[in-house]
Amino acid sequence: MILEENPETNERPSTFCGKDKVPQRFHARTNGLVPKRKCAMIVFAMNLDLEGRLFGVLLGLTVGTIVAWLTGRWRLSRAKRRLLAGDAGDTLVIELQMVEPLAEGGFCLRRRYLGMSPVANVIQNPHLLMEFRKRAQEASRSGWFISMEGAKGTYLLECLAGFVGDRLGNSPLDHDLYVMIPCRDPHQLSHYKSLSVILISKKDLEMFLSWPIVERIQTERSTDAVRLLTLMELANRWQKEQKLISEHRAEGKSTRHLETMFLLDLGINRRSAGIPTRPVPWGRYLVELSARGLPLTPDTLRTKLVGKVEEATQE
Repeated sequence: MILEENPETNERPSTFCGKDKVPQRFHARTNGLVPKRKCAMIVFAMNLDLEGRLFGVLLGLTVGTIVAWLTGRWRLSRAKRRLLAGDAGDTLVIELQMVEPLAEGGFCLRRRYLGMSPVANVIQNPHLLMEFRKRAQEASRSGWFISMEGAKGTYLLECLAGFVGDRLGNSPLDHDLYVMIPCRDPHQLSHYKSLSVILISKKDLEMFLSWPIVERIQTERSTDAVRLLTLMELANRWQKEQKLISEHRAEGKSTRHLETMFLLDLGINRRSAGIPTRPVPWGRYLVELSARGLPLTPDTLRTKLVGKVEEATQE
């Protein structure tokens, strides 16, 4: 059926039916009026399609909300379990080690925190971040220091050096040379396995090459004996690494990727409030001392009794 224009009104006949007007694409083949029953069926089908889409949107929002809530609860539960287990590996702490002389003679170790940041903000490359966490897990089982060997280790050191320099590099204070290396406390010596960037001046680090000096160093907390042993290991590694680099340079060999720790020029405020210090109860760490071949001097044997008394008092 073909409709023609009205010559008197010059109007084309409507292609819609009554009040239920349907677009012409639904009856282009007829190009005319559509029966009211067929028009109602088309409108009903359009309404069903709209309701179906609306139902799909609401269902997607509901499922997405439930999944997001369950994921958030799972992450919160995992974070709680890691915290109770002593795993603090999501943050990176800048830890300064200061050796100061005591008025009555001897030395003391003071630990100061200079900054903290999420690890993901310091190492923004996803692949290197995964590699750093993998090496940190290996360090917690095998020793103190996070391995910085190879090309990836060098790039990780550069990221950590940039993080430290961003916090401390532009200080107007007197500058000194500081050795920087990342470490993680092993679970045998510390409950909280935190990730730390250790900073210690080069001249202070040389003191930790001598065990007779180290065993007489006092600390602000008895648990800081962990750091004394860590710094002893660091001093030995630093000495061996510098010797190896010097030999390669003397022989004309490349020293690329040999450094596993950096020497930084930093200006740090070394003033302290003078918190009281105490001798280290080495009796708690006799197994670790024996494993490292450190001699048990009379002073060490004396602190063995002190350590036992403190442990009994705490119980």
